[in-house]
Amino acid sequence: MAPTLSDQLAARVRSLLRRADHPATAAGTAAGWREQRDQWLDALDPRYSPEFSAAEVRRLIDFLAESGPSASSRVSAAEFSGEVDSLTPELLFSTQ
Repeated sequence: MAPTLSDQLAARVRSLLRRADHPATAAGTAAGWREQRDQWLDALDPRYSPEFSAAEVRRLIDFLAESGPSASSRVSAAEFSGEVDSLTPELLFSTQ
């Protein structure tokens, strides 16, 4: 059985994903990025118990790290990166 993310951690990740966007320097298309973001949002839906393997958590971290802030989020790229960095240890610990 894969570890379950706490409701609080899942909500924080969902909030960050909602404020994220596909940066111009990222690989792939913006449409492909949005599709992948929507899949992560669905997987983190609080109506379910979000369960992720260590490999899935690492893919989520990679996705967040490759993302950037949306214009409407009003945060800088450095602030967004700092939020990703602060969530990373919690996500990694959740799989232990």
